[in-house]
Amino acid sequence: MMIWLIAAGAAVAVAHGPILSARLPEPADAARLSKLPYKQLATPRRIVWLVAIALAAQLATIASTPWPAWLVYGSGVAALIWVDAYTTWLPLTLNWLVTGELVLAASLWCWITADPGLALRMAAGAMASLAFWWLFWRISRGGFGFGDVRLAPLAGAMAATLGLQGWFAALLATTVLGVIWGLTIGRLHPAPGSRGGFAYGPALWAGPYVAMAWVAFFHG
Repeated sequence: MMIWLIAAGAAVAVAHGPILSARLPEPADAARLSKLPYKQLATPRRIVWLVAIALAAQLATIASTPWPAWLVYGSGVAALIWVDAYTTWLPLTLNWLVTGELVLAASLWCWITADPGLALRMAAGAMASLAFWWLFWRISRGGFGFGDVRLAPLAGAMAATLGLQGWFAALLATTVLGVIWGLTIGRLHPAPGSRGGFAYGPALWAGPYVAMAWVAFFHG
């Protein structure tokens, strides 16, 4: 059962990333900003990276609650940040798709387990992250993309499943990872179409996983 779920996560990631992203329309200013076209993302090396990330995410969360939401987060949402890592764009269509899938997966789990408390914690975590990163976006004046604001509630909802400490740990981890990513990758090896910045989505996505490791180490 576990092997099939892990394999399913990798398959979902590929379906959302290389396959679905190739069908997405390009932003209006893509050519002017020298953006890497979505259709060119599906190279063997990049697909291997996505599959590796998805497999690692499934292995890390296979026994975590709510596992259907973690499966979506580690596959469909992983594909979204994979696109962001190479293009510095978080396509709106794909963002709304994975948001809907995550809400559906979490809602189904809460209904099956009759645990409305979990649903409330996830909703609170999502709203808190949305408010925090929206405020950061407003203050940064263009230094932080609005696509990341749309991604923030997904990371916040998953971090909230780890409790209040887990949510704060994810927020701190995201900030630290964002700085590291920006210095070592965004500036030294900027992605095509980086618009002078770097993709922050991978750091947002990874925050809950770092928080999970932190909670397990200190409170496990």
